Amino acid sequence: MADPAEDTPYGAAPADAADDVIDQDGDSIVDQVKDLADDVRTAVEAEIAWQRARASIVGGQVAGIAAWGGFALVCGFIAVLALAFGAILVLTPVVGALLATAVVTGALLLAALIGGLVVRSRVRRLKTVAFPANSGATR
Repeated sequence: MADPAEDTPYGAAPADAADDVIDQDGDSIVDQVKDLADDVRTAVEAEIAWQRARASIVGGQVAGIAAWGGFALVCGFIAVLALAFGAILVLTPVVGALLATAVVTGALLLAALIGGLVVRSRVRRLKTVAFPANSGATR
């Protein structure tokens, strides 16, 4: 009587489970999986090296960008102060010093209000896009 473990409904029983299946190139599936794992490891290492290089480049530029940005902000602030002072000097003979100061101050406050409203609008739009689940609740 034949051993039931040797026969299957599809023919003879498969060879020992430890035997590797060989493909057309002569590589076993286990060898192919090992090669795939090595390729994935190499790709991940290359990606990490690439991201480190990018971070190094960006990090090297941040200090210069911050310095030049601060310089530009200070120059812009001084320019606005000079514009305000000049406007007061020009308006003083026409409406008097007190009213000239009030007009220039009011104009600057109006500009600040408009800028603040634009910022608020853009922040709300950004919140709606970035956090759509919370956009229903208005604050």
